[in-house]
Amino acid sequence: MEERQEKQAPVLMVVDIGGSKYMPGFVDGCGNILYRERREWNTVDPDSIVRQLIEALRDICQKQPELAERAEAGGLTIPGFADPETGVWVDSDFLIVKNLPVCRILEEEFGIPFFADNDGNACALSEQYFGGAKDRDTFLYMTVSTGVGGALFLNGELYYGGFWHAGEIGMFVVEEDGRPSDTGSVNGIVEMYASGRALAQNYIEAGGEKEINGKAPGGPEISELAEKGDKAALRALELEGKYLGRVIANACAFADFEKVILGGGVSLMFEQYREAVEKEFLRCRPGENVEIEATGLGYDGAFLGAAAVALRGMKGFEKGPGAGSPSETVLYIRVGKKIEARLELGGGVRSIPVRFGSFYVSSGIEESGMTLDEFASGCDMEVLIKEKENNEKDAEEKLTRMGSMIGKAAACASVLLDPGRIVVQGKAVSDNDFQDALIHILKKETYYRGNLPFTVEYEEEKTCW
Repeated sequence: MEERQEKQAPVLMVVDIGGSKYMPGFVDGCGNILYRERREWNTVDPDSIVRQLIEALRDICQKQPELAERAEAGGLTIPGFADPETGVWVDSDFLIVKNLPVCRILEEEFGIPFFADNDGNACALSEQYFGGAKDRDTFLYMTVSTGVGGALFLNGELYYGGFWHAGEIGMFVVEEDGRPSDTGSVNGIVEMYASGRALAQNYIEAGGEKEINGKAPGGPEISELAEKGDKAALRALELEGKYLGRVIANACAFADFEKVILGGGVSLMFEQYREAVEKEFLRCRPGENVEIEATGLGYDGAFLGAAAVALRGMKGFEKGPGAGSPSETVLYIRVGKKIEARLELGGGVRSIPVRFGSFYVSSGIEESGMTLDEFASGCDMEVLIKEKENNEKDAEEKLTRMGSMIGKAAACASVLLDPGRIVVQGKAVSDNDFQDALIHILKKETYYRGNLPFTVEYEEEKTCW
């Protein structure tokens, strides 16, 4: 990697932890990689993971004694949920780990403080410390690799959500009753249509070969075929851009992102699907100017993310308003002739406007769809209630449809913003058909399997907007 500014900077002992491999090494405080190794897990039970991490860090300290002597802090990226306050590795998608106090263990072993965070959050931090978001206060980071994940900065702070689970953009539903999730989540999520493994499936379904040179097709092979004009490969990359453009557009309904940065292995092919991303984004959000780009950190983003986590820890971690506090992270949705929303954090300490009505709704990527505001403009809720009382069938269907559409947007908002409460306001939101449809979609299109961690409340509008 090209060196950044020359100056004396703290040395950080870091490990980028993945599902099949881990990378220990040293990074300085300017983001210069000083030393790095790649290692494969031999066994992955918690005790073995700790033993291998300690052995690896001992090894690099012996190989690089000067760097080890200068190391002031350690940082870890975690493939799953890590508590950034305590340094506990809470759980993981790919490794069998539960509530492992990994930072405390490493601190006791190496005599320096260790800090940890989810790999998506760490990558977002690396973009602000060392990458393309140095001058941005509000941006979205998306990892597009084996899975699809994300993290968001709001007003200069990494946003965690009421349950510490914010940023799960890979769980946006893009195809109703679509492909089953291979991680047990809800069907039809973007992870099953735009991740690296989904790219391969899209290629095969478009008529591509099931094997290339004796193995399953991957991103590099599909990229190379597309350069040669292969129709199936070109179609797969077009769909990649279209799905990502759609979810980015809908994520922008929940925050005024100045920039969207794509990381992960699939981002390395960004130029081959950039046009499709931008076309779909502008179709859903015409006239908007949001920078969408691939990370400039390449494959180093997560490794540098571990260093960014350590640097942040050295300054003293501040979790931000509402983080880890469900009662203080509230999404208000106002239903009328326009659909408006705001995110209230820290018991009213901060209020963030949300462009909820611009959320784009369709049952699948190939449908034209419409925004919530477009649908609401022809549906006066109070009039519909009166028509329903007069047994007009069309009114009941429209109220149900409105509840379903609000539910779709609320489902995506809940996995991205992770609120502790959702409060739906309006003079007619107490209608049973509206409420039943909203709750049905919320349960169907979130990964909570029907057990919503947040509360959903309905009230006549009382709060000043």
